[in-house]
Parts: sequence; C-alpha cells; structure tokens
Amino acid sequence: MTSPAVKCLVWEVDNILWDGVVCDSTSGALRPDALRALRTLTRRGVVHAVASRGEWAWTTGKLHKHGLHGLFGAVEVGWGRKSAAIHRITQQLRLDLNAIGYIDAEPLERSEVAHALPQVRCYAGRHVDVLTALQEFRAPATAAPPPTSPMGFSHITTQ
Repeated sequence: MTSPAVKCLVWEVDNILWDGVVCDSTSGALRPDALRALRTLTRRGVVHAVASRGEWAWTTGKLHKHGLHGLFGAVEVGWGRKSAAIHRITQQLRLDLNAIGYIDAEPLERSEVAHALPQVRCYAGRHVDVLTALQEFRAPATAAPPPTSPMGFSHITTQ
C-alpha cells in the first residue's frame, strides 16, 4: 500500500522559512534550504499554506517583503491551536486531512497537531532539506510501500 501524496504542506514559517520569530524588531534571514524545498514542491504541484503563531501583520508583511506571499494558498496567523488553523486551511482549500503535511520546528506543536489530527503527516523543521526526497512528495511510481523516511520513521495510516 502506498501512502497518499501530500497535496498541501502547511508551514510554521518562524525558524523554518526564516531564522527567528517574526516581530517588529527582528529581521531573520531567509533559509536557502527551505526556499529550495518550497520552490521544488511548488513545481511538483504541492500547494503551500501557513499556520503560524504570531501577529498577522508582521508575518504577512515579511512574506510580502520577500515576494513569498503568493506561494501560499492559505495563511492562518494568530494565537490559537495549530490543529485548528490546519483544520480551517483544509476547509478553505477543500482538501482531506490525509492530503496534508505540516512542518514545524517545535516538537510540542507537532505533537499537538499529530494528536488532534492523526491523518496529518508532521515533519520536523530541521529536516526541511530532505522533504523533496520523500515519496509522499512525489507521484507514486509503484504499488510497493514507500521506504522509511530519512527522519527515522515511516508514516502509519489507520483505516
């Protein structure tokens, strides 16, 4: 059985797409490995969204400043649970939860999403550079199960 393709990758942008947390006094540099993954996955047809904790104006301002805002089909920025933001994104984009991937640098945030939305595949921000190599971000070539990810785990689906 093959894993379904990830059709939408939801990003926590702080400490993944750029260094640091967006606020009015920081100007963290964009991370080249994250930009490469974002652009490569976009070319493969993956839709991107943002579920980030913080102030809407600061986060969207930084996305606009770097010409990245247009790469995201949905943007949720606020102070609520990430799982709730991801749920709203799936409704807005009309996608099933099993077609969603979520990347965040914080283990606690990934845990909250994995617990509340077990269909969503969660990825550690430190592994952004290997996302494009994962089978779920490529069209399935065979009916063989995908290999275990380089992150040391394989996604187990329940039916």
